[in-house]
Amino acid sequence: MKFQVLGPLTVHGGSGPVVLGGIKQRATLGHLLLHANEVVATSALMRALWDGEPPPTARKMLQNAVSALRGLLAAESTPGGPVLLTHAPGYLLRVDGDDLDLTTYRALADRGRADLAAGAWPSAARTLRTALDLWRGPVLADLAESGADWPELRTLAQARSATREDLYEAELACGRHQDVLEELETHAQREPTRERLCAQLMLALYRRGRQADALDAYRRTRTALASRLGLEPGRVLRAVERAVLDHDPVLGQPDALAIMALDGEPRRPRPAATPVVAPRPAITAPVSLVGFDPRPAALPALPAPVAPFPYPVAPAGVLTEQHKQLSMVLVRTTLGKGLGGDPEDAARLSGELAVAIRDEVARHGGKVSGVLGPVTFALFGVVRTREDDAERAVRAGRAILRRLRQYGAGGPVPVHGGSAPRVAVATGDVVVTCAADGTGAVPIVNGAVPKSCADLLETVPPGGIRVCATTRAGTERSLAYGPAGPDGSSEPLGPRTACQDTPPALVGREREVEQLGGALGDVARRQRPCLLTVLGEPGAGKSRLMAELPRHARRSPHGYRVVTGHSSWCDRDRPLALLERTLASATGNPGTDDSARDALARTVHALFGTGERGAWLLDRLGPLLRAEPPAPADWPDLATAWRLLLNGLAAERPLLLVLEDLHSAPDAVLDLVTELADAAGPVPLLLAVTARPELLDRRPTWGGGRRDALALTLDPLDEPSSATLLDALLADGDGELPADVRRDVLARIGGNPLYAVEYARELTGPGPGRPAGPPPMPRHVRQVVAAHLDTLPPLAKAVLVCASALGGVCCADGVAAVGGVDRAEAAHWLDHLERRDFLRRSRHPSATDALRYAFRHPATREAVDALVPRTVREDRRRRAEAWTENTAAQLTA
Repeated sequence: MKFQVLGPLTVHGGSGPVVLGGIKQRATLGHLLLHANEVVATSALMRALWDGEPPPTARKMLQNAVSALRGLLAAESTPGGPVLLTHAPGYLLRVDGDDLDLTTYRALADRGRADLAAGAWPSAARTLRTALDLWRGPVLADLAESGADWPELRTLAQARSATREDLYEAELACGRHQDVLEELETHAQREPTRERLCAQLMLALYRRGRQADALDAYRRTRTALASRLGLEPGRVLRAVERAVLDHDPVLGQPDALAIMALDGEPRRPRPAATPVVAPRPAITAPVSLVGFDPRPAALPALPAPVAPFPYPVAPAGVLTEQHKQLSMVLVRTTLGKGLGGDPEDAARLSGELAVAIRDEVARHGGKVSGVLGPVTFALFGVVRTREDDAERAVRAGRAILRRLRQYGAGGPVPVHGGSAPRVAVATGDVVVTCAADGTGAVPIVNGAVPKSCADLLETVPPGGIRVCATTRAGTERSLAYGPAGPDGSSEPLGPRTACQDTPPALVGREREVEQLGGALGDVARRQRPCLLTVLGEPGAGKSRLMAELPRHARRSPHGYRVVTGHSSWCDRDRPLALLERTLASATGNPGTDDSARDALARTVHALFGTGERGAWLLDRLGPLLRAEPPAPADWPDLATAWRLLLNGLAAERPLLLVLEDLHSAPDAVLDLVTELADAAGPVPLLLAVTARPELLDRRPTWGGGRRDALALTLDPLDEPSSATLLDALLADGDGELPADVRRDVLARIGGNPLYAVEYARELTGPGPGRPAGPPPMPRHVRQVVAAHLDTLPPLAKAVLVCASALGGVCCADGVAAVGGVDRAEAAHWLDHLERRDFLRRSRHPSATDALRYAFRHPATREAVDALVPRTVREDRRRRAEAWTENTAAQLTA
């Protein structure tokens, strides 16, 4: 006989499945199988069968169950098979180890764990996978569903989780991080307090180039530990987070987690170990790719970090209350009259509506924070601020209405008339209270936005959407609106067809423009591809500079062809949208209609003819022209065809391919772009991309190691260039600015062209006239800076608060005193903030010869002060004054 307890209890005899009796008989057998070949006391069996005080007849009922099981075993088993014996002080079930899946699992798990400890990772992975394949669900799932709550069930569930983590460790050591990433994400979501599982997920995400997602996983686990158990993450998990932040080379070692578990020092070199191989995506094609190397590339060696000290413990100064500007979406979905009062239909429809709303909110980067009756609350900017939170909220509201139309009069269930859904969007300043790392599951929002949004919802007609005046003001550049109502609210009509804003003058970038022109000439002269990357913070002028490149290319004597595309957060449902846009630009016919297919056919036939090669390319590129996104199974051939098409265009005449905002592109697209740069062959192709520095967090070696690669980092404009730009933007205004106001505005602009545009808009906007003094920080500038601040770890943000309290110029001693942290910890975060361009190092040390740091941009300090509640700000300033006075007294003593 064969017994299975790793899932529902099943018994197989010689003639097939064995039918067991009632619940008591099944529970008796299940409990005995959990202790197979062990004596189980009668009292223990009675406690397992009855919750609480057993009835007077309990012992007799147990004896009847045992008698029935003996008869069943005798009838179904062969000589030498399982036998149930009476053995003081209870019973003994003898079962051969091969006949019980639990025994087999334990043996396999022990063997796999031994292989793992010995470094035999492939063998460990195979054995542990075999052990886990024995599980068909929770232990004795049918008995647990009937109310069994035995300690053994919980112990085995924990053992299963531990075995699963052993498997992941073996798979990661083999370099198969991509194969187990989906499993890791699923199980980490189910068990958010398992630190080893979180560390493995972080390692897999980091090896896939998803550093930001790895840090998000750490923050989720830290929040779960704090909220559920009141604990901080352990030493190993903290060490992994530090290693991810520092791009530590040890993360490329097969036994990276074992190294950190042994010594907690992720910076200790391990030269003897073999680095994990990061495989490229498999791309197959019936045609050859010049320069394509199918062999996997090893993870590059990265420089060791500067500050070798253990990961810091969170200081008391980490902000749990922050001032934020966020957008709220309220959706009312009252059910119609067509349900006939059936509660099951109502419950099913309510569930479908809730899923639809949550999907759209999450797709646009928001968070559903609660449901009150028919109204769903969603927030944008509560966990992480983005400069386009208001636009995301409006687009999400419109998408929700489109999604819920399937439940209209023609849909499966009527939701009609006064019951049609309504959506309201409001934006404003609030105080958000959440976990110390900013990822609290249920943040508390205090402010006027919830009430104003609720009031606005009452004015929305059935099936409509309205936004407040603040939301409209922040999104008018990208969305079109109908006329405003008496309260300033209006209805969004859809995306604007074209930007009507005149681009600002390009000043202070003469050197960069010259380099762009040189790259165009070099590519055409040398007849080989070049990867040009323009990096810069938001507002640095990447797009404005890149707009000059097509102009130069079209005026070039080499006759460049220009193809453009851009990535966007809106592409989450179409991961290959960037390829679609480049295809539309290359053929000169955007869209997914017949004319677009004809334009593609003309382009392909002109380059490759009408034979088999051309037909293959058209067939592979066809999915990009369909309304539905291409299936993942089509991606490899599609990507190959896309590269061949661009290669063909470049072979015909020099090609400039401009890809903007590549930091928001998915990993699959980044892989394709790098493959294009590597495999284009000897053709004049200038691949020019723009991105924020976050791209280097995901791809630290972007552009590195290539023969023809150029990277430009846009620094802030110098003061004369900023003044020229500001004067040009104010040229149509009423008179010149007073000298002191102009000087103050230039200081606030800090060399950022976007800030200059926003301040000029404030100074020349509608109103009674120019203000006597400098205007307050424009809302859009504040949102951009706040979004940049929210990319920092909470500890780094707390250090910025201390730096501002110290007058904007600080040293590690001062930050340690104001923030109540260790000096080495403060020095680490100051160095981190300098590398992230939030601070700059002063050339002149402090009076105590300590390194001093100052805010790189005035807007950063202003945004930090606006972020902090008054009580916290005043407390930090009092501490700063006390430290300053104490330091001065010590120096003069």
